[in-house]
Parts: sequence; structure tokens; C-alpha cells
Amino acid sequence: MRLTGIEIAPEAIACARQSAAQLGLSNLHFQALDSTQFATHEADAPQLVLVNPPRRGIGAELCDYLSRMAPPYIIYSSCNARTMATDIARLSGYRVERVQLFDMFPHTAHYEVLTLLVREV
Repeated sequence: MRLTGIEIAPEAIACARQSAAQLGLSNLHFQALDSTQFATHEADAPQLVLVNPPRRGIGAELCDYLSRMAPPYIIYSSCNARTMATDIARLSGYRVERVQLFDMFPHTAHYEVLTLLVREV
């Protein structure tokens, strides 16, 4: 199995590479790119896509691409439930299998939401 990690911040990629090396993980590939830029140039559909976008969400272009690429599973992690809901509505052919809220900042209005989307057959 090959894992590809995409992050727009080069510093985060450097940390990911260091962590992978310390853990002795192989078959990992990391690139400092915008996820839409990366995804739209990939020919093969992965089995699983994990997205953790900034507050703005993944946007229409990446939603449309993921719908066409049709990976069996998408895990969507978000700090903005509104943009996540907008993106999920754009992802045609997927159903929400499970949602989990994480209150990582107690006594604040900030939270993370993790959603498992499954491709409908």
C-alpha cells in the first residue's frame, strides 16, 4: 500500500517526513502542494481519501473531482461544520456513514468534526 500526504505548508511536510522516518514507516510520499492541484493531476483513484482542509473547506473544484474519481471512502476532518456541510452536499454519490465531534478546546466555540463518507453503489 502506498500513502501520499499532501499539505500546502512545506514545514508540515518536513515534520511528516521526520515523523515517518522516526517511526520506520516506508511507502510514504509527501508533497507540499495545494490538494486540488495534486488531485486533479492524478490518474489513479485511491481506496481512501483523507481531507483536513482549512476553514474554507475543500471547495467546488475538489468536490467535483472527488465525485468523478469516486474513491470508496472519504474521511473528512474539519474545524468548520458549515463549510464541511456545503462540501458534503457537493460530493455526489456519497452518504454519511458516521460523524464524530471532538471538543479539543473545552469552554470555547471551537471543535473538530470527523465524518466518514461511503460511496453509494
